[in-house]
Amino acid sequence: MSGLSLDDLGYRFDDEGVLRTVKDGKTFEFVDQAHYDMLGEAVDEEIYKRLVEDCGLEKKLLRPPGKVDDYEDEDLAFVFVSKDWKKAQKLLVLVHGSGVVRAGQWARRLIINYNLECGTQFPYIKRALALGWGVVVMNTNMTATLDQDYKYSNSPVEHAESVWKTYITPSKADQVFLVAHSRGGTDMADLKKHGLDERVNIICLTDSPWFDIPRALWDRKTPFFAINFLARGSVKTADYAPREYKKGFVQDLYSGTKTHEFSSHCAIDAIFYILQNLTLENHKETMVEAQKLVHKEPEKEDILKRGREEKKKDGDDDGEPKVKKARQEDEAGPSTSS
Repeated sequence: MSGLSLDDLGYRFDDEGVLRTVKDGKTFEFVDQAHYDMLGEAVDEEIYKRLVEDCGLEKKLLRPPGKVDDYEDEDLAFVFVSKDWKKAQKLLVLVHGSGVVRAGQWARRLIINYNLECGTQFPYIKRALALGWGVVVMNTNMTATLDQDYKYSNSPVEHAESVWKTYITPSKADQVFLVAHSRGGTDMADLKKHGLDERVNIICLTDSPWFDIPRALWDRKTPFFAINFLARGSVKTADYAPREYKKGFVQDLYSGTKTHEFSSHCAIDAIFYILQNLTLENHKETMVEAQKLVHKEPEKEDILKRGREEKKKDGDDDGEPKVKKARQEDEAGPSTSS
């Protein structure tokens, strides 16, 4: 890691969450891969800081209960939790996807090229806290450095397992909600075990086509709901037709965008509608209402892209993010191996 801050690199986020140069207020321009990687690491640290300062979360080392060891702090991964994670009646667990993204992020490319609103998990965290829910933010890509593996977090699945044992199982929540992006869905493989906890009853996925409900969950006393907001087709796609609930069924819905990285941003209203309203009796009706909410969601993405086009016309920006020319180590789409 370079250890350089955004300020060291001459950047800052403005009041609208747009990354700009300190010197002249210009938006990000790609220089080379090394510079982009350094900037990305500085963004990671900035997001960590804002999770605490802006979202009010606490940074916690990931050491499962009952573990007695002599590991130093630097040997351990960390996560972020709300102050009331243990006693809140409802608990929201956020899981990012693959690549270089870390806790609090959906997509580094969106953070750097668009804004914090669409690229981070901040909107989910703040909305959950406003509803009085507890929040746990996983950091599943924090598995190793060049020199060592992190203890209790050697892989994304082990990280998730450690988070379950440390923060989800001990919580007093009546309901546990999961929102997972892309590979984050497969990181929830531990649902084979922890999904038997009757409190874990809804998982909303954003463009995570690999997720299947483990067979072990089919015999729960209460239903387990899984909704996958995909970034292909349209709201009229036949496979997205709302259906009645049945065991082992994953309801696919349109996310409101055909861009993989934008799926979490565009589906947020529909996701929270589901988390707040879904029951066994109203499953189909809730899916219908959720799907209505994504009718207008493409406007979010369109506004951002139109904004870049306007800047291009004004000579302030070059339109589409130059980072597309860089090596794609960010959260990748479902057509790749992420």
